[in-house]
Amino acid sequence: MKKYKYLLFDLDDTILDFGAAENKALDFVLKSHEISAVPGLYERYKTINQNHWEMLERNELTKDQVLTERHEMFFRELGETVDGSVVDDMYRTQIAEHGHRLFEGALDVIKILSEAYPLYIITNGVKDTQEKRLANSGILPYFKDVFISEDTGYQKPMKEFFDYTAGRIDGFHCEDALIIGDSLTSDILGGINSGIDTCWYNPKAKRNPFEFRADFEIRQLNELFHVLDR
Repeated sequence: MKKYKYLLFDLDDTILDFGAAENKALDFVLKSHEISAVPGLYERYKTINQNHWEMLERNELTKDQVLTERHEMFFRELGETVDGSVVDDMYRTQIAEHGHRLFEGALDVIKILSEAYPLYIITNGVKDTQEKRLANSGILPYFKDVFISEDTGYQKPMKEFFDYTAGRIDGFHCEDALIIGDSLTSDILGGINSGIDTCWYNPKAKRNPFEFRADFEIRQLNELFHVLDR
């Protein structure tokens, strides 16, 4: 059976609970604009946000456009006009402050795996925000390196992102690595594009609407032990 030598972990909604941080950030932003959170409002923002990041992955928007226009669109639907860059600064400050919460059991899994494998983080997002969250999370000592899209100049799922990562890991060969992530369009498709095996972290048992498939699928991070020891 195939044995992996390198494990590449996505960060948001794989190790760190981005959803919880996003709720706190949205709550702060809405209160600052004296807007009450009604049912479905957070979910609508998250849909807008996800759609904008997916447009970035497809090279349809720049990162700066994503960061500002997601907020402007959201507030426009609420009948408000805002400066997206101002709202984004407020929003990301809250994300950086509250966005270091790990999923239950994630730290134990990472500690154990770090004793047997070199671990790496591969993440899209804004460099300063991601670095603050990582520093506050306490997980950095267990990872050999962190690759953030802003540093690489490319976004997951672009092959160039993974080429950049591969070129900075000693002895790296794509066939020896496994990507673990929650996003089909970012982590899984990126691995497929780059010839790297993938493991879809799918705790909510979502349906895969795409034709491509991950090599493995897990509901909890500790199921990685079965994948790696199969």
